[in-house]
Amino acid sequence: MTSPQAPDSNTDEEVATVPLARLRAAGIRCLPWRDSAGTYIRVPLTDGTEVTFSGTAVDHGDTRGHDVSTHHPVRDHHSWQASLDTGGGCDDLYDSHDQGLPHEEDTTALVAAIRACAREHGGPDRTSSPDT
Repeated sequence: MTSPQAPDSNTDEEVATVPLARLRAAGIRCLPWRDSAGTYIRVPLTDGTEVTFSGTAVDHGDTRGHDVSTHHPVRDHHSWQASLDTGGGCDDLYDSHDQGLPHEEDTTALVAAIRACAREHGGPDRTSSPDT
């Protein structure tokens, strides 16, 4: 199975398109989520833990600063952050904020970190409700 091609770095395509496609192609369930902290992706794992990830957009000097979400365009990609929620706290899983990686390289590293974490925690949970 081949990985989805990365979009051109100047594209208007949403930044989450490629990691979602790659994770889903690997059989990993990804659930878009929104709460007061913003938008991110939830990846429930078999042992009850959960990976969440979101990205940051470049700061265009406006009053918002870095946009933390999964909905900005690839051309504005700055970094990915992922954490593992164990129910008793969160552990950093991946954070490229200070690395200045191109979207493709950053996305490949993010997906690899999530896939490795899923393997360590019994694989993806394909049975939990999207509302839990």
